[in-house]
Amino acid sequence: MLPTRDELPSEAETSEDRRFIRSAVRRFALWSVLVLLVLTGACILIGGRIAQESALQAAQMHGVTVANSVAAPHVDEAVRAGDPAALQRLGQVMQPQLDNGSLTHVKLWSRDGRVLWSDEKALVGRTFSLSPEVDELFRTQKATAELSDLTKAENVEDRSHGELLEVYVGTVDANSNALVFEAYLSTERMRNDQQRTVLDILPVAVGGLLLFQLTVLPLALSLARRVQHGEAERVRIMRQAQLLSAQESRRIALDLHDGVIQDLAGLSYAMPAVMAQLPTTEEAAGAREAVRRSTEILRRDVASLRSMMVDIYPPDLHGSGFAPAVEDLAHQVRAQGLDVEVRVREGYNEPLDASRLAYRLVREGLRNVVKHARASRASVSVDRKGRLVHVEVRDNGVGISDRWDAGKGHLGLVLLRDTLHDFGGGLSVRAIPGGGTVLEAVFPADLLEGARTTARRPRGVFARWRSARQDRREDR
Repeated sequence: MLPTRDELPSEAETSEDRRFIRSAVRRFALWSVLVLLVLTGACILIGGRIAQESALQAAQMHGVTVANSVAAPHVDEAVRAGDPAALQRLGQVMQPQLDNGSLTHVKLWSRDGRVLWSDEKALVGRTFSLSPEVDELFRTQKATAELSDLTKAENVEDRSHGELLEVYVGTVDANSNALVFEAYLSTERMRNDQQRTVLDILPVAVGGLLLFQLTVLPLALSLARRVQHGEAERVRIMRQAQLLSAQESRRIALDLHDGVIQDLAGLSYAMPAVMAQLPTTEEAAGAREAVRRSTEILRRDVASLRSMMVDIYPPDLHGSGFAPAVEDLAHQVRAQGLDVEVRVREGYNEPLDASRLAYRLVREGLRNVVKHARASRASVSVDRKGRLVHVEVRDNGVGISDRWDAGKGHLGLVLLRDTLHDFGGGLSVRAIPGGGTVLEAVFPADLLEGARTTARRPRGVFARWRSARQDRREDR
């Protein structure tokens, strides 16, 4: 019989579904804000860089114009000789450039590093060592421009002005002798250009991104709903599979009980009557022994089938029925000579799905102890810690290898491990120092919520780390 609709989770959008969608939209909005901030910072950097490059090019062109058209033609032998009158005439020519603010400071250099003329009169006639870049300009008529480095000795008087644009121009004087024109320009214009550039770029870039995000927001909301619907469908299918599995187990157990077991039990009861009809002569001794062995085999098989029936469809595991069911498992193992201690949390009353999974874990753990451990004692513990159910089966047997593989001869554990993973839990089997093995399993008491969490679990290295960190926080 298929599960009824009342047994299956509702497909309507629940408060949990709405929380999931709101969470997805919040994450989208958060990432959008972060992208906007990054884009704004990038625009500011790019705009500043563009304005700076533009200002350096403009300063370089202005320096070339002043050097070749104004300063260099007025430098002659008298200026190079330091004649006061010639220096004064050159100063009168250069003063308008300083007064109108296009230049802040000017120096004219000879090839030997001597300052031929400067608006800072204390520097005129002094000699400084030139950098290789400036020395190279004496052999060319090129120009360079950069933000000023005011750490050099000849820039002591310039430091009060703060950052400046520094221009070097290679040129020739009135007598065709090489000299270098050095000028400093204010960065105020560059800063204003930077602000204008940023203000021009930001509205276009940020506005475009905002418009794009507003466009894709409905798509993001639709995608979140589709993901939520897919997750709900997955949980519904898992729930349906659980119910179908339980019903199929019930049907198989019923068929065993009402069919094969009843027939074999009846046959085992009839065998003694058959034996009674056999003569007691020596010739019939073989037949009587065969009947006796057949009777024993039938009774053993009936007991095995009844045990299998209980395994396939365990007894009532609701609430207080869980602890006696686990105790019955332990009793079966004790009959094989193993001392088993059972500890089930007092007042245990977990959902039926969780109880069934815990029962399967205890059953599989005890089976492995009997088959592989060669132990004399075992303990079973079922507890609830926070939102998680903890199941532990421990023994004092031979232990396991550090490289023990659940996939080799332990299909039951592999199936349980995969099941636990689907519901957001985990399974580990490890050796105990000093001898023995412990099987530990942890899974959410609400298996459906665990399945939802597993469906939402992100991928990627960073995402897996964040998810694991969140799980540990919830466990605490």
